[in-house]
Amino acid sequence: MTNAFYSQFAGNSIKASILSVEVLRDALIPNLLGDERSGILYWAGKDLARQFPTGSTEDLVTFFEQAGWGHLVLVKATNDLITYELTGEPVARRSATVKDPDFMLETGFLAEQAVQHSGCVSEAEITFQNRMRLRIAVTVDHNQPLTNHDPATPLEIVHPQVDEHPTEDATPESEA
Repeated sequence: MTNAFYSQFAGNSIKASILSVEVLRDALIPNLLGDERSGILYWAGKDLARQFPTGSTEDLVTFFEQAGWGHLVLVKATNDLITYELTGEPVARRSATVKDPDFMLETGFLAEQAVQHSGCVSEAEITFQNRMRLRIAVTVDHNQPLTNHDPATPLEIVHPQVDEHPTEDATPESEA
C-alpha cells in the first residue's frame, strides 16, 4: 500500500495546492496539538519514515523535494553523526509567514531514516535555524542496537521525467 500510495502522488504532474498544505501544517495542526506540537510532530515524522523508508541519500533528498519539505543536503556523515541542511522555498516561505515555524516533522523523519539504515537507536535535533535554512544533526548510538530490527523495504522512488524532446519552438543552435 505504501509504495502504491507514494507512486500515485509522486508521479502526478498536478501538484497539491501550497495553500492546502500550509493550512493543515501551520494553522490546523498547531491549534489541535497546542504545546505538545513539537513532540507529536517529531513522533509523526518518525512514523512517516517507517511508512516511507528510503534506500539512499539521493532517494531521501528526492523524497524531501517531493514532499514539499525543501532541499535537503547531506553536509557531513561520520559513523555516529549525520548532519543535514534543509533550505529552499518551503523553508523560506514558512519562516517568513509563520511566527514560529516548526520543522520537527522533518527532524523526526531523518532520525527514523537513520534507525532504518543503521539498526541502532538514533535521535535528531535542529542545531541551527534562521529564516532561510536549518541544520539537523542525527546522532546514531551504536551502543544501542535494536533487537529484532527488520528494516523495511525501501520505496521505489519516482524520479521526475526529463523531456528529451525539445519543444516545437526550440531552434537548434546550428540553425540559428
